[in-house]
Amino acid sequence: MSYKRIILPPGSTLPVQTAAREVAAATGARMVNRPQDGKLDSGEIALALGDQARKYAQARDLLEKTSGAREWELVKADNGGLLIAGSSPRNVCRAALAWIADPEGESGRVSTYAFEERFTMWDNTLNQWYRNSRGFDRAGHIREIARLGHTGIEINRYPDPEGWHVRHRKFPNDSYAWYLNYCPALDAFVESSLTRGLYPAEELARNLADIETAAGLARSYGLKPGFVCYEPRCVNDKIFDKYPQLRGSRTDHPGRSLEPRYALDIAQPRVLEHYAESLTNLMQTVPDLRYLVFWTGDSGSGLPFAKWLYFGPNGSYLAKSKTLSQLAADFSGALLEAGRKINPEFEVLMEISWEYTEQERKEITAALPKGVNLTHPSGGGMGFLGGTEKEVNAGWFADDRKAGKEPFGEIVVSNWWDFEPVFGIPCPSILKEKFEVLNALELKQFFTRGSIISPPQCPYDINNEVYSQLIRREGLPDLHAFLLRLAREWCKGEKRQAELLVKAWLSGEKALKSWPVLNWYQAGAGTTQGRWITRPLVPDFSLLDKSERAAFERGVFTLEWDIGRQNLVFEGGLRQYSEDQLDQAVEKFDESMLPLLELTVGILEQALELEECPVIEDQRDRYRGLLLLNRTVRNSYAAQSAINRYLLEEKDREIRRKELDQALRAEIANTRDWIAALKSSRTIFFHTTDLEETPFLYKTPVEDLELRLAVMERHLGDPPGPDLPELRAEHGERSAWRQKD
Repeated sequence: MSYKRIILPPGSTLPVQTAAREVAAATGARMVNRPQDGKLDSGEIALALGDQARKYAQARDLLEKTSGAREWELVKADNGGLLIAGSSPRNVCRAALAWIADPEGESGRVSTYAFEERFTMWDNTLNQWYRNSRGFDRAGHIREIARLGHTGIEINRYPDPEGWHVRHRKFPNDSYAWYLNYCPALDAFVESSLTRGLYPAEELARNLADIETAAGLARSYGLKPGFVCYEPRCVNDKIFDKYPQLRGSRTDHPGRSLEPRYALDIAQPRVLEHYAESLTNLMQTVPDLRYLVFWTGDSGSGLPFAKWLYFGPNGSYLAKSKTLSQLAADFSGALLEAGRKINPEFEVLMEISWEYTEQERKEITAALPKGVNLTHPSGGGMGFLGGTEKEVNAGWFADDRKAGKEPFGEIVVSNWWDFEPVFGIPCPSILKEKFEVLNALELKQFFTRGSIISPPQCPYDINNEVYSQLIRREGLPDLHAFLLRLAREWCKGEKRQAELLVKAWLSGEKALKSWPVLNWYQAGAGTTQGRWITRPLVPDFSLLDKSERAAFERGVFTLEWDIGRQNLVFEGGLRQYSEDQLDQAVEKFDESMLPLLELTVGILEQALELEECPVIEDQRDRYRGLLLLNRTVRNSYAAQSAINRYLLEEKDREIRRKELDQALRAEIANTRDWIAALKSSRTIFFHTTDLEETPFLYKTPVEDLELRLAVMERHLGDPPGPDLPELRAEHGERSAWRQKD
């Protein structure tokens, strides 16, 4: 149908104006300012807000279905005209964006929402590790967040690749500063009377301008701006030259940091005043700031004397005189009071997952003041060692409600976490399971915690399409039918290719569900921060010279002294895995995940033999990248287990040497496949950057892999090693800092 005019009522709000511009760009129709009279002629598109929609006969029957709904959206085509309506300006805009993306699926539909708030936080692509990845479009990503049906979006980031802490670290090789490079705190944007002159004025101005731009983009779609940070976080140490009495807890990780880093002492009233003043100053620029989420106990932050602080329970003498729960309550309450003076709807949320003992969590929950809320991962999808979070975390939500809170859940729009650095992997039924968990917990509000990918990086993201359905009250009763309809659309009506595409998605999900995740480090950090992909896999890493280690060491997070560079079972100087765990993972890779991924890639290759098809090629490249990634992990585990057992066990050394050779030769072949895939693919499936390389983003993976290949072939016959005394130590990460009470 050809549309000629878009009826835009005079005085329309910004999101409705955005909807009109978007529809005009999609249809070629021109905008006409005209009061709504309920008439819809052929070739016209009307945008109606709230009760104005009832003027149109086309909407009345559909609106009956919205009785009692807090918010609604509808799209109705009739007699050559089109009505797009919603209960709020944001809903009108979202309905328009949804119709542009899927006219067939959205026409004749009315939608309501079971979840009152649908915010984002820790959006890895938008604001954190991948914010400077090649092909990323910030404005387009914010548009996608709006299209999917969110009500709020986090807006704070460092606009440059580094951030203040990286640029001003004392030691150039101190990689811990990169853990302060995301979720920037309030002092990255504004000063208080306490910090005046502490940070470069031009840097603060640049960061504040960037957050103002993001807030403006959010408002154009009707999204409420939010702020996500780690607090109380370590600060510029020069502040303690002037105010030594305000030094608080040491919050860095002693196994990953080269210098001590301290937060301000939140037991001090002067520090609470600083935080309140900083938030007030930020809200002069973003007066409609709707929420502030603070994470703590990680990434350079922590509450005084929490038992699981990386450095151990510590803080000031004054903080020791108070309870942990009182400190959390006073800190969050100071932020809440300051924010609500400007925006009465402002909310403070404390994110709690693994950072506290059960007793600490319960005491904090009970002490938080009214208006300070909690948020937790709600579970669903794969967890460590094949487990899930939902059973454990269900009790947290129950405790929150006993304390008078209505908590937020959290879901990641992927299996468990991004398959770093490969991205855009479909998981439609896993997403459906996650929403079933949200509903079973009877949650009224939730956060999307990353893994939303947007065009042009990912033009065919089935996860986003499934998510946009599940977020609505009507959900997705027939997932398979929905997948098949979209597949046919993306395959331009080629029925057989569409069937094979859906078959590949389902096969790929079986592979994801068999992923043998040993811990958080394997789940993403090892392959990026640990540079496992470009690390030469050789019998004895200590025998490599500087030039042979160059590509690996250039971006690796692991510190130079850390034996984790030489042996993959270590990180931060402590054991992460046992040999039995490595063997168990290798067995699961070989039994299920890798064969299923090979099958999935084969299905898509079969579809490409029928006819060239962009979506099939895109999905093939992503699954192939995931296959290569997990082969690297599998081969690395097999090789490291064989090396360690060769060193630790005198018997069966010939068998261990044979196992090692098999793993190394397999990874040599896999490295060749990596190089070929990255050179030939037209798909952006692997996070890289055109700017500064970081521990989270590769810059020259092909060149680095070519060096890796040459080094691995050169050292294939080396003897296994090094024989580290730490291999025989009984202590690991858990025994070091997460003792049970």
